[in-house]
Amino acid sequence: MEISHVSHEHPLTLCMTEDKDVGEPCNGCSKPIFDLGYVCYDCGFLLHKNCAKLPPKVHHRLHPKHPLTLHFDSSETFECSVCNETGSGFAFLCGKCQFIMDVTCFLRNQPYLDLPPLEGKTRKLQHFSHDHTLTLCYITQQSERNCEGCEQQISGPAYCCKDCDKLTLHKSCAQWPSQVEHPFHPAHSLTLFTESPYPAGTARCDACRKTIRGFVYHCDKCSFDLDLVCASLTPSLKHEKHDHLLTFFEKIYDQVSCDSCGKPCRNNLYRCVSCKFNVHSTCVPFPITVEHRHHPHSLTLEDSIAGEHSSGICCASCEKKISPKARAYYCAECCYGVHPECVVPEEQPDRAPTRRGKGPRKDRSNRRSAEPGQRGGTDEDTSMRRKLFQHT
Repeated sequence: MEISHVSHEHPLTLCMTEDKDVGEPCNGCSKPIFDLGYVCYDCGFLLHKNCAKLPPKVHHRLHPKHPLTLHFDSSETFECSVCNETGSGFAFLCGKCQFIMDVTCFLRNQPYLDLPPLEGKTRKLQHFSHDHTLTLCYITQQSERNCEGCEQQISGPAYCCKDCDKLTLHKSCAQWPSQVEHPFHPAHSLTLFTESPYPAGTARCDACRKTIRGFVYHCDKCSFDLDLVCASLTPSLKHEKHDHLLTFFEKIYDQVSCDSCGKPCRNNLYRCVSCKFNVHSTCVPFPITVEHRHHPHSLTLEDSIAGEHSSGICCASCEKKISPKARAYYCAECCYGVHPECVVPEEQPDRAPTRRGKGPRKDRSNRRSAEPGQRGGTDEDTSMRRKLFQHT
């Protein structure tokens, strides 16, 4: 994934550090990057993924009088008005007084950030589950807030209630409609509930078998339930022993038997939820090599990439992490990897769930990954960064 950032003249590419024990210092906050970061292959400029998302202008609760503007000058140092420590890199400045704040203090004292209004668009949402109006904000990772809808931690755009602070939802979770038709349960439509539809107990997801404590899609006729994480999944893989497309699950919360080898499985498996057909990912007859439309070289199926990348790498198609113990299509020359299920579906028709109601559809557009080998610095520092960071 490649972006342009206001603080730098060259494009930045999303990469994962190879050495988690050492890390590389971020040019924005000066702290080491131990996992994902944006790197410039022309000059070695680095940013944390979250530092790259900092807003150019924002109101902050520690300086409510005036807005703060994001400033960067690599040749300057400054003294933070909050912690009184000398810093370098990004700083938030007040144009009307001498107030200046480093990134660490900015994020530590701002659990969420108000996003600036866009012309012709609203930052407000009236969600059917809540009495108050929700405001679109930017949740920082330091806030450690979980989404009330999917129960996952939020880091990025989210809708928050500023009146009671009792509801926070991922932007995507807030946009799920009241009713969907889903391939996991093709017989009937599913209705969205904000809590368990069962008066006497909790709901359990029929896809991953996890107890649902957030929002749930429910079929009243069949007592079928889906959590929001599984509702976002789409069947994508055709198996020779089954008529329906299968869906990849990293983990399910029940022990099931593989319909290919007969052994127990609960991690890295493909499932047909409606038929309860299960198969280990290692039992799926994937081709040994494939051509990927976003990469110039053939990719080889590896049972594990732990020897090359002990901490895993990011899939170049979906941008999610590939576990070092999971199978992956991999180009060793370019350190380029793709989930098997992200390669195979490209030649198959779109089988996304059909949404009903007034909620907008999720953006399902393909995001093209940057091709490796197009940029490279010549100095020693850039060469070292190339060794520590690998393409996603």
